[in-house]
Amino acid sequence: MKLILDILPARRGIWLIVSSAVVVFTLTFSLAIYFTSARASAITTTSLCGNGSAPDYGFNYNQQQAHWTVGWQNYASEVAVTEVDKVLDRLNADLIAQTMILILPQEQVGNRVNCAVHFLRYMQLGQPDGERKDNGFVFLIVVDSTRIDVHYGVGLGLPALTASELTTLNRSTEEAYQTNHSLDEALLTLVQSFDSVARNKYTPLISPTPTFETITLPPLPSGNLGILTVCGLLCLGIIVLLFLVWLFSMLARSGITFNPSGSGSRGMGNPFGGGNNGPSSRGGSGSGRSGRGN
Repeated sequence: MKLILDILPARRGIWLIVSSAVVVFTLTFSLAIYFTSARASAITTTSLCGNGSAPDYGFNYNQQQAHWTVGWQNYASEVAVTEVDKVLDRLNADLIAQTMILILPQEQVGNRVNCAVHFLRYMQLGQPDGERKDNGFVFLIVVDSTRIDVHYGVGLGLPALTASELTTLNRSTEEAYQTNHSLDEALLTLVQSFDSVARNKYTPLISPTPTFETITLPPLPSGNLGILTVCGLLCLGIIVLLFLVWLFSMLARSGITFNPSGSGSRGMGNPFGGGNNGPSSRGGSGSGRSGRGN
């Protein structure tokens, strides 16, 4: 009897230890799941477009693109985005607005207005200096299963573009999409309307035509002296021409070619804002300053 009484407290102690261990393990496991879920949720929320912060705002796009439209591959045709490029190329070449369009599914977007403005800043849209400084512009198209939602971000150098006009563009684009759910049609409607509004507010900035100074040559001597002078000049020109032909032929024989433009010439650069040659040629000029969005 005494042995049984001695065993009972021992078993009770073991039971308490096991129970405590189970409780501690369960609590620890629950907390681990909670904090892991909370952390994953925080990371997901931060990675949404519009929820990021400088300098990259959560973007990792190449800042020089083949098209002014980014993220079009799952929604529009290349034929449509190429037509969009033609309109936006002219707006950029005329120094009216340097414009890009970002297309994203709704699950990748947080604050939609911030998303448009952040993309403008990240892509560094707008002229860095000059009369049309900070003329960057962005349209954001958010796509869900049944509709699109259009927003914009405006550079500081485009104060004449009013919120009422731009909001009207947004709504007309959304209505165009609802007609037949074609993002091609919506894109073309958007850029054509924007081109009309922007050109109504800003005229193309054209470099002044250079003026040529008229130089009056002294009259040639008259008589036999004048004829001799003209003949002398013609003979001298023929001699120089023959010398140049002989010189180039000698260079060609020695394997040296003549390149009038020079192997290191810069040319006029890319009129569409990109510094690279090749397919990736459209992007910002280095401003990125923006003031408002909707």
